[in-house]
Amino acid sequence: MHLLDLYSHASSSKVDKPYILSKYFPLNCDKYITLHTTSKETKSYQFWDEVIQLLLPILRKENISIVQIGGKGELPINGCIHTMGATSINQSVHILQNSLLHLGCDSFPIHICSSLNKKIVGLYSNNYISNVGPYWSKPED
Repeated sequence: MHLLDLYSHASSSKVDKPYILSKYFPLNCDKYITLHTTSKETKSYQFWDEVIQLLLPILRKENISIVQIGGKGELPINGCIHTMGATSINQSVHILQNSLLHLGCDSFPIHICSSLNKKIVGLYSNNYISNVGPYWSKPED
């Protein structure tokens, strides 16, 4: 059972899509994917830099940038446009809303992307995806 359904059942509440106000944030690219690399230590992945270096040549051929989102203390990945610590949650929603795809670990941005019907590549380490994965996404996304 998905955790959201479990919480809903335990609290006698109805599950509905979330809405978070989007606030404009300027970027110097038209086509991009988003990257969020950090979550709890047990959900972290240490090879993001290597993954991004493999993706960059392919994405550059298509004129697609990578925008890294997250908090102030997060390590920047080479080749990305860095917005960590420079955006509010609402500005991050704007960035996610306009992305072609989101790549990241199990964290808040994945669930926002799920509610926005975005394509997602999510990494899950210590939980079953069926219990904590993107709730509103279609399986093919």
